Amino acid sequence: MSQEIPETIDFTPTWGEWANMFRRFAETGETRAVRELRPDLAKAMAAAQALHEIRSTLTEEQAKTVSQTIAAELTKQGY
Repeated sequence: MSQEIPETIDFTPTWGEWANMFRRFAETGETRAVRELRPDLAKAMAAAQALHEIRSTLTEEQAKTVSQTIAAELTKQGY
């Protein structure tokens, strides 16, 4: 039985992990890095607002997934 080896490994951080990097840059005065990441912060906040707008329309299962994901991402950030 052979298992296929993936050609690439996805090291893309989750939004919670990304928020930790952004926070560290901001706390240490890395203004250049923070400035470069502004588009990503804008996307994250837009996505948060979009989720807020549709949350009442989600099925129970979808709402559970959202709640679990939010809790996991907040845990990654120390909350």
